[in-house]
Amino acid sequence: MGIDFIDTIVVRHVTERGTSSSESPIKPVDFMGEENKKQNLDRLNLAGGMWIMSAKGTSRIHLSEMREAKPVDAKGRYISTGKGTGRIKI
Repeated sequence: MGIDFIDTIVVRHVTERGTSSSESPIKPVDFMGEENKKQNLDRLNLAGGMWIMSAKGTSRIHLSEMREAKPVDAKGRYISTGKGTGRIKI
């Protein structure tokens, strides 16, 4: 039987130029998840007839004709650590 520490952590939010504050539990952040990806695709489909200017504004393409970004596999790559002097392999 374990304790879920996410439910016990409370964050204090300061609002209105620092004159008031509120405390609430941490909410999970899912900006890279499937739900957000689906939301972005729905927004792109709604704006499918729009033109996008590219190449310093000299050419244009339809938003619906844009290629979808492919995820990059980070396995076997290095990242910098410390002040840029060390590295670790992912």
